[in-house]
Amino acid sequence: MGKVYNLVCLFSLLCGSVYAHEPISPDTITGPRLVFVNNDTLYDFGGIPKGAFVEYQFEIMNTGNSPLIISGMACESANVKCKWPGKPLKPGKKSFITVTYTANGDEGSFKNDIYITSNATESPYPFLHVFGAVIPDGGSFIPSSTPSSKTSRWRHAH
Repeated sequence: MGKVYNLVCLFSLLCGSVYAHEPISPDTITGPRLVFVNNDTLYDFGGIPKGAFVEYQFEIMNTGNSPLIISGMACESANVKCKWPGKPLKPGKKSFITVTYTANGDEGSFKNDIYITSNATESPYPFLHVFGAVIPDGGSFIPSSTPSSKTSRWRHAH
């Protein structure tokens, strides 16, 4: 009976040691981590006069434990251009991604997703979203919902 008891105790200790490991927390993950300060990943340019050039800066931070390298950014619209840190962003450091929109295209509303390629994700991911409306010459647009709404629709004001 004593041997069975000892075996049960030994088995319990072994099983307990396998499951006693701490769960993986975000603090134990290694590598770079791209974070947008204040969860700022969406920007409404509002009404932009045709031919105008506007820009917005998204503040980023590397909360990981190795340098963050942004190797590219892409958008489906030729009107959107992006500038990002050309050097690796060290852990704990902040920088900016500048997004510009040139209102040279069609008049009316637009919404663009911006894909970021970095060593923080395995594939490009649509981190940023910009939207607004190109105002025709001499005209104006009024949002039909709040300007901060992701689903703003624009209509011509008479």
